Amino acid sequence: MYPLELYFGGTFNPIHHGHLQVALEISEQLSANTVYLLPNYLPPHKASPDVSADHRAKMCQLACQIDNKFKLDSRELNSNGTSYTIATLKQLRSEKPDISLCFLIGMDSLQTLDTWREWQSLTDHAHLVVAARGGYQAEFNADIKAFLQQHQTLNYQDLSQQKSGLVYLTQTSELMISASQIRARYQNKQNCLCLLPSAVNEYIMHNHLYQR
Repeated sequence: MYPLELYFGGTFNPIHHGHLQVALEISEQLSANTVYLLPNYLPPHKASPDVSADHRAKMCQLACQIDNKFKLDSRELNSNGTSYTIATLKQLRSEKPDISLCFLIGMDSLQTLDTWREWQSLTDHAHLVVAARGGYQAEFNADIKAFLQQHQTLNYQDLSQQKSGLVYLTQTSELMISASQIRARYQNKQNCLCLLPSAVNEYIMHNHLYQR
């Protein structure tokens, strides 16, 4: 049995309750003591974030205050280049050879996983834990179906029995919150306090982020 650590990547522009609730629920299910927030510098599949890496790191640090399980891993922000998950997982595996390394993605990411760099090698270095996301139905192309047939487990306890190699689909609370929705609300001077931690809201307001 291996100690299990959960990594959660994203642009976090800004980080919000939809991110945090899903990560917390999955960490409880998997008995993970730590959830590492792993903000991208330049995401390969999205437009470049419109706020700086430093601002996004500070918002993640503030969000970590809601539970001591949350930690910030800023390695991708410090790389000053495109954030490829395969490179990060290889690095993490070399640093932590004896843990069950779990990388959390959304169902929407699983549906397009075959567009990721070296996507079929991701499970050589980590498990993929997939969270259902509100509004997304699970429809997969033939390549991803074959990948799931080879790697999927229906038992979360399997994740701590080996260090990598599995894909686990889990159900969580599906909070219908998106970062783009939040950015639009700030631009329209609308209240966002119910959508993200109050400390993150205060930081956004103080630094005039996402406002015209």
